[in-house]
Amino acid sequence: MLDATVAEAADRSPVAAAGLTGSRRRRIGLAGCVVLVLSLHGACLGGVTGRAPEVGDAASAASPVSIRTVAVESASPSVPEVTRAPEATVEAAEAMPDQALAVPAPLHAKPRESPRSQKPMPTREGPSVWSSATVGARFVPVATAEPAAATSGFAAPPPVELAGANAAPAAASVTTAPAAGPATTPFLTAGEPPPPVYRTRLPPPATLRYEVRRGVLRGTGEIRWRPAGDAYRLVLEARIAGLTLLVQTSEGAIDPTGLAPVRLVDQRARRSAQAANFSRDSGKVTFSGSATERPLLPGTQDRLSWMIQLAGIVAAAPELLVDGSQIAMVVVGARGEAEVWSLRYAGRESVDTVRSTVHAVKFVRDGRSAYDTHAEIWLDPERDYFPVHATLHNSAGGSEYELLLERIEAAP
Repeated sequence: MLDATVAEAADRSPVAAAGLTGSRRRRIGLAGCVVLVLSLHGACLGGVTGRAPEVGDAASAASPVSIRTVAVESASPSVPEVTRAPEATVEAAEAMPDQALAVPAPLHAKPRESPRSQKPMPTREGPSVWSSATVGARFVPVATAEPAAATSGFAAPPPVELAGANAAPAAASVTTAPAAGPATTPFLTAGEPPPPVYRTRLPPPATLRYEVRRGVLRGTGEIRWRPAGDAYRLVLEARIAGLTLLVQTSEGAIDPTGLAPVRLVDQRARRSAQAANFSRDSGKVTFSGSATERPLLPGTQDRLSWMIQLAGIVAAAPELLVDGSQIAMVVVGARGEAEVWSLRYAGRESVDTVRSTVHAVKFVRDGRSAYDTHAEIWLDPERDYFPVHATLHNSAGGSEYELLLERIEAAP
């Protein structure tokens, strides 16, 4: 078509009418073609840049229309893929916990396209407030976040069912439950029977004055024995060089088995007072300075009452004063200790007191181990079997204290 146009133009030109040669005519035709191509090229450029085509040029008028149509179809607003997320992804982000929203997606990961992703993104003027905390990942709504619908592709977690309408956390039941008390610590070996109980004939009330010895030190002491009906009070005080070395107070009841302590208070020099409490309702012995609990067996004595209890047992059953005889009882201290004391009869001996020599009966507690308290006690049959001499050695082998009778005073 282009060749025909060029030939027609050449035939109509004045040069052809003048009878130009064929070679010259060809050159003129080529020049015309160049002019025509440049014209068409200029028309195309004018259509793209918005310049109106010249009237009457049919070829130039058709080309800009086609090019303009292509430009309109390809000129959609460009949105970077890293900031434009499909709606399904946005809905899924709404269903995620807040902790999950704080983790940005990798920049190289492209969101999966879906038919709904072509909807326009909400603007800042809309009801949702958009946050760009995860810069470079995607925008997620933070002010109007609601649980995701089923179409988001994420299943909502099942609700947690509580036991009862006002159920509290499980930990609350632990704190409100009563704390279990300490276990009772036995002191009898496996298969060992408890000590027997004895009938007693307790001595009358009296105040016993003693000389107290501790090593080379000498002091004074006294035992105040005060029975009253079915109760008693017993106090031991020992003083050396003006210092109160020991104060023990035993209080309790008197029953058919003799003394039944209820409370023992033990106060040592430069130490805080300690107490043992005998609860016969619960059958336990508890301590003020220890969480240990001991079983309370019938006939149990404390570290002071055992001397008067022994005197009452021997006075009621003098037949026990034979070789090989033993009197057993549980003895409890104020610091949590509890042991079975087996007091072995060691015969009759002459023992010195402060003022005289007394013919007394002797009992010895040897102890089951080197750590047990070793005790020796002499009872005077002429003075209601009151102790006239007593020596206690502690677990280290030293003398805890030694009592030598000075005199006995009748109490009112």
